Amino acid sequence: MRAPVEALYRDYLARRQPSARGKLRFQGVEGFDVYNPTAPFRDGERWLIAARVEQRDSERSQVRFFHWQGGDEARLLPDAPVFPLQDPFVCRIDGQLMLGGVEVEFAADGNVLRWRTQFWWGPSLYRLRMLSVGPWGMKDIRLVQLADRRILIFTRPQGQPGGRGTIGWTIIDRLSELNAQRLSRATLLEQVNESDWCGANEAHLLADGRVGVLAHVARFDAQQQRHYYAASFIFDPCNGGSTPINIITCRDDFLPGASKREDLCDVVFSGGLYGLPGEDVRLFCGTSDCEVQWRSIRDPFSA
Repeated sequence: MRAPVEALYRDYLARRQPSARGKLRFQGVEGFDVYNPTAPFRDGERWLIAARVEQRDSERSQVRFFHWQGGDEARLLPDAPVFPLQDPFVCRIDGQLMLGGVEVEFAADGNVLRWRTQFWWGPSLYRLRMLSVGPWGMKDIRLVQLADRRILIFTRPQGQPGGRGTIGWTIIDRLSELNAQRLSRATLLEQVNESDWCGANEAHLLADGRVGVLAHVARFDAQQQRHYYAASFIFDPCNGGSTPINIITCRDDFLPGASKREDLCDVVFSGGLYGLPGEDVRLFCGTSDCEVQWRSIRDPFSA
């Protein structure tokens, strides 16, 4: 059943609780905004965060990597590869690191022409190679390896089908099957109202074989202002069913801060969850398209 995002938001406000929160400071990229991060992930002996780095008045971004030691500060790895992408994600497939991000083509006047997702894969951050690309017009593609080694992929088509953005799913047997044609044929999940949109941000294999999905849901208000919220649901790859999608945090749960534009003030873009499984976990998010913040929340996939 499709749910209006505004109703999901009202339901969240009735049950939300205060919790610890904070901002991340990124050293080594002075003069640039850093936002839409991944959760901290291990590469060798270090914990890293990948994030989108760009100037306040531009959409031309890079994915950069930062060393994180557990506090509210992360330091740029100056020798790490730089990817001309937006909104990174990371996961492990066949024991190796996968990095994804959004490739954007711009017109001469700086306006966005089109976008698609790139997939890079390898034994470490420093040895990634281009693996594949998704279809033009699709972002928010996420992967997770199942217990039987198959790979579950969440997609996010727009237009026909997909509307403003709908989560789809498909399963492939091996990475060689990851291509634009396969992603375009994913089965859609009907989770939010047709006038609203949603997307997957991170997927976690749970102990019972189901998959916990960190997501976002979004809507326009009557003044065409954007409202993005962090959300979650649990997906069963055996039957293609999912629990209802629920909001787990909103912008004013975080600290006040700057915004890239006036219409992006109420934006939370889910980055990743750190500390799973556990009673309380840390949720990393991009806020208002110019900062990274975190908040402690109850594990959204626990019973």
